[in-house]
Amino acid sequence: MADASAVISGDTGIAHLAVAHGTRSITLSGPVAPSRWGPPPDPRHRALRCGPEGAPHGRRPGPALLCVTVEDVLGAVGELPGAPRP
Repeated sequence: MADASAVISGDTGIAHLAVAHGTRSITLSGPVAPSRWGPPPDPRHRALRCGPEGAPHGRRPGPALLCVTVEDVLGAVGELPGAPRP
């Protein structure tokens, strides 16, 4: 984790470990808003979500998570400080 160039994960313990190690990260956040459980405000960390909040212990992924696309994730990775440029 500490040696990774970036971590892409759901809003779970892995995301918190990336922040703790100072590793650049993209957190797929849902169903709870990142302002509650997401990474701290820091350019090295981005939380992605869209749509309304849902049940944090629901049996299915919430719409706020499901509407995040691969393009959204790749774009966010490219915007992280120190990201390689094409």
